[in-house]
Amino acid sequence: MGIERISLELPTGSALDEVEAKAAASLRAQGIRPFSDLSLQTTLTTGNPDLSRYTLTYWVDDHPRN
Repeated sequence: MGIERISLELPTGSALDEVEAKAAASLRAQGIRPFSDLSLQTTLTTGNPDLSRYTLTYWVDDHPRN
């Protein structure tokens, strides 16, 4: 139980709702359920000007895996 984080490399300038949707899909694909309070924390540059690293936090009660 607690706060976790996820980082994704996505196209630079991605809209917040798109970043959150991709992060949620990634969490579900990893079998992380349930989670709540998904929130963007940082956006960093990468070595590629077309990609940025988006780091989000989320709250999870447990980590049941499929």
